[in-house]
Amino acid sequence: MDAGDLSIVHHIGLVLLALWAAASFGCCHSVVFLIAFLYLYMVNARCAMRLRKRIQHAEMKSAYQRRLLSDGESVRWLNHAVKKMWPICMEKIVSQLLRPIIPWFLDKFKPWIVSKASVQELYMGRDSPIFTSMRVLPETSDDDHLVLELGMNFLSAEDMSVVLAMQLHKSVGLGMTANMHLTRMHVEGKVLLGVKFVRSWPFLGRLRLCFVEPPYFQMTVKPLVGHGLDVTEFPGISGWLDKLMDTAFGQTLVEPNMLVINMEKFSSTPSENNWFNIEERPPVAYVKLEILEGLDMKPADINGLSDPYVRGRIGLFKFQTQIQRKTLSPKWFEEFKIPITSWEASNELVMEVRDKDHMFDDSLGECTVDVNELRGGQRHDKWISLKNVKKGRIHLAITIEDVSEVGDNILNFLAIVF
Repeated sequence: MDAGDLSIVHHIGLVLLALWAAASFGCCHSVVFLIAFLYLYMVNARCAMRLRKRIQHAEMKSAYQRRLLSDGESVRWLNHAVKKMWPICMEKIVSQLLRPIIPWFLDKFKPWIVSKASVQELYMGRDSPIFTSMRVLPETSDDDHLVLELGMNFLSAEDMSVVLAMQLHKSVGLGMTANMHLTRMHVEGKVLLGVKFVRSWPFLGRLRLCFVEPPYFQMTVKPLVGHGLDVTEFPGISGWLDKLMDTAFGQTLVEPNMLVINMEKFSSTPSENNWFNIEERPPVAYVKLEILEGLDMKPADINGLSDPYVRGRIGLFKFQTQIQRKTLSPKWFEEFKIPITSWEASNELVMEVRDKDHMFDDSLGECTVDVNELRGGQRHDKWISLKNVKKGRIHLAITIEDVSEVGDNILNFLAIVF
């Protein structure tokens, strides 16, 4: 077994060894056992999350295999060509493209303890990505000459090597630099590729890339050298890396946001790093969500009450209310303004009421609302029963504000004033 693939059993063994060492030195205080319990709890939560991601990935992969696309084309020739070209030139091109893009994401989403991030070494490995499907999409409203939807699966070989240098803040690490070694990567999902051609060299004027939906992503990161433990297994570090990957792959690079690469600038002055940008689509509407109150919440604490709060999301936008202490009839009266980037998406409002505890937050029920059915500008006042519980209701008010209507209202107001 690779040293980076630690299971819960290995962590239990490490904790038992630490407790034995502490007992040998006469340190058997209850705080030591509490710390050991909390550590194992956090590790178990991490392992459970990874298992859920693997199960979801397996289900998604099985669904893709069962799906028959009438307009799907064979990608065997494409995989054969990419496999032959990868070690000759494609790996170098991909690495050159990623070298400035990775620091851009690291700098944008780095934790507060890091002042600067850079890439010291970048080699994607000998194995090329595999394309599982390919579709030519009809013409879009953009000026792309060709739009492809590609199913991509990239599982790096053992020789992959990406060294990231993290310079710590002077107040935390005295300005020292810590290296992290990325040795394995697995990315799988559907990629949207838009191509714009030009009449002169390099003939590719622009590439636009994004994921159709949040992809499956897994990586192995080790400190300093390629040997040792996988630091993504440990609490704290794993949370930051998961948040970084969720933001980069699950939000920033998911449709309708696009990574735009100017191939003309890249081919002429690649060292200037001015040939790429992230194109974020402006919202077409806003959801004004009022979370007002709850009624008949499930008692989750030993005092017969709960400490309820609401968390939810629409697409990539997430929100959470304040916690109402010791009540079964919470009064939140909070308002959220949520952007809608496209009416072609499902735009399902998913909410869950939870009970806040010191360690484990309990679920008090959940509900969903199809926002696409509420367009028109009216204020929809709703009492919604919570699912997966015997009782409990939540009081909402939802108003859809189209961007065009908001602009018209401002113009009408200015016309009246002036």
